[in-house]
This record gives sequence, structure tokens and C-alpha cells, in this order.
Amino acid sequence: MDLNRLNARLAPRSSWQAVDVGTRFYRRWWRQASLVWLVFTAVPFALLAGYAAATRSAWPLFLFWWLKPLWERPLLAFYSRALFDDYPGPLALLRAFPKYGFNGLAAQLTWRRFSPSRGFLTGVWQLEGTRGARVSGRIAVMLRPPGQRAGTLTLTVLGLEHAMTVALVVLAMTLVPWQFNLEWSVWFQEQSHLQWGFVNLAWYLVLMVTEPLYMATSFALYLNQRTWLEGWDLQLGLTRIGERRRRAGGGAALALLLVLFAAAPHPVDAQAPPPEQADPKQQAIELLASDTFMPFEERQDRRLRESLRDDDGDSWWQDLLRRLLDREPDGDGRDPLKVPDGLITGLGYLLLALLLVVILMMVRRYLPGMGGRGPDGKPVMPVRVAGLDTRAESLPADLEQALDQELARGDVRAALALLLRDGLVTLFHYRPLPLTAGATEQDCLRAYQRELDGAPVIAWLTALINAWTRTAWAHRPSDEQAVRELMARWRALRPPLAGGPR
Repeated sequence: MDLNRLNARLAPRSSWQAVDVGTRFYRRWWRQASLVWLVFTAVPFALLAGYAAATRSAWPLFLFWWLKPLWERPLLAFYSRALFDDYPGPLALLRAFPKYGFNGLAAQLTWRRFSPSRGFLTGVWQLEGTRGARVSGRIAVMLRPPGQRAGTLTLTVLGLEHAMTVALVVLAMTLVPWQFNLEWSVWFQEQSHLQWGFVNLAWYLVLMVTEPLYMATSFALYLNQRTWLEGWDLQLGLTRIGERRRRAGGGAALALLLVLFAAAPHPVDAQAPPPEQADPKQQAIELLASDTFMPFEERQDRRLRESLRDDDGDSWWQDLLRRLLDREPDGDGRDPLKVPDGLITGLGYLLLALLLVVILMMVRRYLPGMGGRGPDGKPVMPVRVAGLDTRAESLPADLEQALDQELARGDVRAALALLLRDGLVTLFHYRPLPLTAGATEQDCLRAYQRELDGAPVIAWLTALINAWTRTAWAHRPSDEQAVRELMARWRALRPPLAGGPR
């Protein structure tokens, strides 16, 4: 990514300043973005809206709304390339959709569908190509302060979308001749196929404005957050300074000659006035006030004043609530919000199956002896057991020397902890068992007693855990001689176990 080709000035802005930059993106490229939206969504919307109008059902349009993350990805692809003076056509975006459109789409259409930061975080999958387990970490980084108000932006555009749709419907009711019954109750209870189709068309026309605007502002928030986190403005500024110095390097010799010539003695005209000395303070003020450091732009905007609208007391609001809450059918006995019984049954069984899967995963993960497995199904050693660090890389290279150092300081507890950690790690390497992260030393002992019953190492592990329990929990430290005896026994038992699993 060549930041020098950007069509915008990078700077760490506030959230609303970044949103304003996004509106400028939309105002500059709204024709191309609207064309991209039409090419990708016109045919699917026509099919779904036609079926919704024929059956007077709201669910086909609900499906189109649910697929918004899919329709928004070509818009983000267009804006991300237009920012670098590359303007792909809709057909080129359609052909390249498999390259940028599928990464993370399943998550955005399922458990991340209701994320208020949907448009802001789409760049994590689509522009950065982040996959797998790294996604959660990258999202956590992108949501760090300064907050980008992505959720507020989503709710704002959603409210704008609803308000504009209702405004178009009201405009149609105002312009249509009065011989049609166009009361609110008729629109919401006794709609004909033509009225259904018009409402759907009004919503789609509004989406043709709000969706490109939403993705432009979300993309601007994404750029602003990366500028804050990664210092893109500093990187770009330093790069340009380096280029100016390289360009100035060719004229260094000429500048040196000019300096030498100016320093050479030459006759001075006694009649000429002395040159004026420039004021350094004035030079600094002029430099800071230049367009480079303080760009200035003057604009004139016109805005409508907010006005209060009185409630006329019509019954359309009560009729709408009654339709939604009491589920009253329309004049033909149809209910647009009615869900087929088979779909409800299928969703119920699906939710029950998902709940059972979650319960089984939690039981397998947290119950002793049933968890601690990796994605491949093999047991994984917990990071901490009984409050002790059981990572192999955290153990000293020379266990006996480290133990002698702890005993020399009189820290019997630390010496026993070293011995117990090395014993558990070595046993797990020899015979991996599914130990959980919350397992205690007694859980480990019982698990290996069931697995290696009668082995000499079990008797040693029992004695070690008893000494550790008395020292760490009962505050009755074992003597130094007992610790050295345990170390001597472990010195004899460890080599066969360290050789690997049988």
C-alpha cells in the first residue's frame, strides 16, 4: 500500500471529523458507488420484493436486510481502491468478489450480524485479510481508545434510513389523488399488491443512498483508527521529507558554490543601504500559518431549522402497535409477519441442538479429566496447575542447580515448586492426559494414579505432593534433607520418563 497515492490527507482526527471525511468520500464518488450498489443488489432485491408483494409477506425483505454485510463488501472494495486513484468498475468488482468477499462473511452473517461496529470492522477481514484465531485479537486492537463511535454511526444511519423511507411513503400519499383510500390504517392493515411494491421500492431507493454513505463513513473511521494506532501520518510525513532531501542532494554542490561565492570579498557600494534583517519570529509565524501546517477552507452551508410537530392524534400508531403486538390479520386474512410453522419448528430444534453443543463443550472443557484438548483432539498441558506455571519453557535448564540455589536461600517452598512443576511437565510429556486449567495437584495425582497405577513414579509423586501440600497450604515446611531426598529419587526416575511417550 503506497500511502503517497492517497486522495486524502492523513491525520489523527476525532470520530466526527473522520465521519465528515467519509461524507466527502461519498459526495465525490456517489455516482460510482450507487452504480456498484445497483449492479450487486438490483436483481436479488427485485426477486425478493416481487415475492414479498405477491404473498404480502415481510420475510423475503427481512432476508435481504439480513444479507446487508454481503451487499456492503463491494462498496468497501470500491472505496478502498478509489482512495488510491484506482476506480474499478462494477463488473471488475463482481469478477474479483471471491478474492475479497468471503473472508469473515460467515461470521458477519451469523453471530456477528448484530454487531453495532459491523461496517467499521469489515476492513479487518476484507482489507487486512485477517483469519482464524487472530481475528478476535485484531478486533480488540481496533476497538481500543480513542473510540471511533462506530456503533453510534450505525444507529444514526439506521434511523436515517427509516426516516427517509417513511418520508417517501408520506410524499406518495400526499401526491396520489384522493379517490384512493390512503389513510395510515389502510397502508398498515389493508395493503394491496401495488402498495406493498411501492413501499419496498421506497426502501430500496433509500438504501441506494444510505448504504454507500454508511460504508464511506465506516471506511473513514477505519482509516482514522489505523492512523491513531500505527502513525500513518508520521510515516507519510517522514517519507516525504526523505524524498525532498534526496531531490535536494543533487543541488548540494551548486548550493555550496553559491555559498562560497557569496562569502567571497567584493566591493561594497557606500551609497547602498544595508540589507534588512528578517525577523525570525515573523518567519516562524508565516511558516506555521502556511497551507502546509494550517490548511484553511471557507464554505457556506444551508441547514433547515428544527421545528416541533404536533401529534395529530390519528390512530395509525395504535393500529400499527396492535398489528405487531396482537398479531391481527389484514383485511384478506393474511398476516405479513406470520412465520411458517415448519420454519419455527426447525429453528427451535436448531437452537436446542446449539444449546446442547455449548453445554457439552463447557463440560468437556471445565470438568476434571474431560477437558484440556486442542483443536486436533490431543490433550494440551494447562498453562497453570495448582497455581504453578507449567509451561516447559519456564523451567530452568539445570533443575538441580536451581533447586540448590533455592535451598541455599532457605526457600523450601520454591524448591518444592520447581520439583513439582518439572515432575508434572515430564509426566505429561510421557503420558498426556486431558487435564483442565483449573486442575489441582490432587486432580493430577488421581489422574496419573488411574493411568500408571503401581509405577514407582506414582509413589514419588505422592510423597512430593504431600510435602508440597504441608509446605504451601499447611505452612509446615519440610526440611531441606527431605527435599534433597525427593530430588535424588527424581534423578533416578526422570531419564526413562523424559525419553518420550511409550
